[in-house]
Amino acid sequence: MLKELYFKGEEDAWKVRLWKEKLHGAAQRWRSFCLQQSALLVIDMQNYFLDVRSHAFVPSGPAILPNAAKLVQFFRSAGRPVIFTYFAVKKEERDPIGQWWRNTVYDGTPASCIVDELKSEEGELIIRKSSYNPFYGTELEAFLLSADVHALVVAGVLTNFCCETAVREAFCRGFDVFIPIDATASFTEEMHVSSLVTLTHGFATPLSTDDFLHFL
Repeated sequence: MLKELYFKGEEDAWKVRLWKEKLHGAAQRWRSFCLQQSALLVIDMQNYFLDVRSHAFVPSGPAILPNAAKLVQFFRSAGRPVIFTYFAVKKEERDPIGQWWRNTVYDGTPASCIVDELKSEEGELIIRKSSYNPFYGTELEAFLLSADVHALVVAGVLTNFCCETAVREAFCRGFDVFIPIDATASFTEEMHVSSLVTLTHGFATPLSTDDFLHFL
């Protein structure tokens, strides 16, 4: 598969505008964002996907890092929960992703580590997941319910794999879901946008990073 550097950050703001126009056309519902009921879920922003030397490198991943960092700071400044996930397996675990892709990430390796730009702060939840699904076999749902969270913002990589799975699972559990379209990335623009169209049509409200920051 040929990967694409389809998004370069601020210089591609025009693309974000085009994506928003397309997604508005796909939307069946449009939820209002309420910061005081929300949490941020940052999906798999780890070396495995963001290190250019990795075979799983997402070319547009580094470009969304600044936006992901802005969202993290935005939620922290508002006193709202910030949750990080990373994909890694222990050697004794079932590994459906490794079985499918013939490659995996083991817990405790450099590839499993979240990038330095998004280091968690004391008290923030870090979830190791062994599949695409951050809810499966983890404490995520219990944490959200205990924190009285009603809406979840899902950022990170990859849009069409782990982010989409997280959005669908959160929706099925009764959360309002929002997805920052310029703080998620996939291997190609087609994968990224087609996933966003599907999610906008049936599961989530798409916003840009700037849209979220305006709530301050």
